[in-house]
Amino acid sequence: MPAENRVYLVDSSIYVFRAWFTLPDTITCDQGRPVNAVYGFTDFVAQLLEYTEAESIAFAFDESLTSSHRNEIYPDYKANRESAPDELKHQFKLCREFLRAAGITELGSDRYEADDIIGTLAKTMRGEGLHNTIVTADKDLAQLVENEDLWWDYARGHKLNSRGVQKHFGVRPDQIADMLAIAGDKVDNIPGVPGIGPATAAKLLKKFDSLDNLLDNIDTIGDMKIRGAARLQRLLDEHQDAVRLAKRLTAIYCEVDLPGRLDLGRRRYDEDKLTKLFDGLGFSKARQQRWQKLLG
Repeated sequence: MPAENRVYLVDSSIYVFRAWFTLPDTITCDQGRPVNAVYGFTDFVAQLLEYTEAESIAFAFDESLTSSHRNEIYPDYKANRESAPDELKHQFKLCREFLRAAGITELGSDRYEADDIIGTLAKTMRGEGLHNTIVTADKDLAQLVENEDLWWDYARGHKLNSRGVQKHFGVRPDQIADMLAIAGDKVDNIPGVPGIGPATAAKLLKKFDSLDNLLDNIDTIGDMKIRGAARLQRLLDEHQDAVRLAKRLTAIYCEVDLPGRLDLGRRRYDEDKLTKLFDGLGFSKARQQRWQKLLG
């Protein structure tokens, strides 16, 4: 597909965290602070741009574990996660500063998560006739795949279209949020229905197509020709309110109020800001020249 018809939407945090955990904290800046996550993240961005030759690209960031609109719905949402240490928060700021200096769009919100920003961008870009490649390892974002869109786990080299999503996860993209609402999502501290996992949730959705239809027909679940059908009916009947709540958490919100008319095209980089940032990070001349060639 022509590059001008495709936009890349990157779920950034996972790639910052991966570098933080993978590279040693002995990589420091001129002030002696660790910058290992910045090193790894900038290398990832360089590889991504070199491989894709992306002309339109945006990086979405999470800003808070406690102020998301989902926390208003369910206070325990992501309560199982520890807040990032201050040194990592500092490196997140540097990663975003780097992207801005490089002329690449980066977005974050203290109310909406990176998933919601990506969902809003995907909907907007699709409305402009573009196809989305969502760069992530998060299964939640597979629900956004439509038409010629792709879900791309960059590190593992997995690219999935809508048919690939269904084969890999057992449900269609539009059923991902329903499956997670039923089975729960330990990563986000969403409990789901006790005793029902993703495989069983997929079987239920194959039969009933959607969560709403499933909950409207709970009394027929016991007639299904699967093991423990009567038990499944009882469990869903007991937990249907919790499942409806969970769906409000697992569904990606695609109406985030983003600034103006977004142009995700790469802009001219700010040479002075980028050089100052790279010097402060202790980037070698070879590393800086790679970026000048890439952005020039």
